[in-house]
Amino acid sequence: MRHALTLLVILAAGLLSLQAGEGVYRFLTLPVSSNAAGLGGTVLSSPESDLNLSLHNPAALSLEMHNQLALGYMNYLADIHLGTAAYSRKINERSSWMAALRYVDYGQLISAGENLPTGEFFAKDMAMSGAYAFMLDPRWRAGANMHLVYSVLDQYTSIGMAIDLGLQYANPEQKIWAGFAIKNLGSQFKPYDESYEALPWDVQFGVTKGLMHAPFRFTLTAWGFNAWSYPYIDGTSGLAVSNDNFIEKVFKHMLIGLEFVPSDNFQLSLGYNVRRKSELSLDQRTVLTGFTAGFSMSVRKLRIGASFAQYHIAGNSLQMTLSTDLGIF
Repeated sequence: MRHALTLLVILAAGLLSLQAGEGVYRFLTLPVSSNAAGLGGTVLSSPESDLNLSLHNPAALSLEMHNQLALGYMNYLADIHLGTAAYSRKINERSSWMAALRYVDYGQLISAGENLPTGEFFAKDMAMSGAYAFMLDPRWRAGANMHLVYSVLDQYTSIGMAIDLGLQYANPEQKIWAGFAIKNLGSQFKPYDESYEALPWDVQFGVTKGLMHAPFRFTLTAWGFNAWSYPYIDGTSGLAVSNDNFIEKVFKHMLIGLEFVPSDNFQLSLGYNVRRKSELSLDQRTVLTGFTAGFSMSVRKLRIGASFAQYHIAGNSLQMTLSTDLGIF
């Protein structure tokens, strides 16, 4: 256990010394779990037995997900469509594996010259993923994801690989769960042109605390540490400007979530993405920007989940997931 923690701390320290950047293959940062989407965009510490959560934190892959099949679909901004499929099996009483596929279709895009449109082109992204997780002790679990990425942008193609490393802690008696992950370590093997671009690496950690005598859970997730501040381009000077003070910078790295869990068969979640609210809201209309909501429920042999997020008044996303234990059929 001590060696695993030391390795992750060393990797995190090395990453924080790198030059920050948004990175290529940004679709790897999109939520694939309605539970994660409902809690602000990602979650590392959820105790839910949701196979899609293992694509947010590989250490979330548990023995209880044995023989589970999970499917997902998201209608993202501007008619972008995201589809996912995942399947898991346990290897022994301490370890499990998972295989998954993600596919993003950006639709037909307009190609333009200096003044007039010249035609249409398409863009698509795909990631084939494999995960392995194992119990370090009764409370700690470690895991790793490997993603093989293939991306098409008109006549340009790119191939790359990304790796996620994660830890998860569970203390159900005290209703405390925690998670830590280093995401999207890797590189392009084949760039779109002659320039290699960095992947959207990130260091994330989170904690979930349930109330002892009420059906509520609170989740706080810290994310986006590939950049400490998020400057914007001033329209007059053309220079990058950041007017945030220290507290504002801290909160832009926070996702805040609340769950209502009256039983194992039903879960309702609300989330707040501080950075999204700050950057995408407008003065005239800012009520829902940055807020997310989701739910999941068991219907016979199926677990159904859905989530809603408003990124901007001009665009919302709707995500749906479906999972089942194939062994019960």
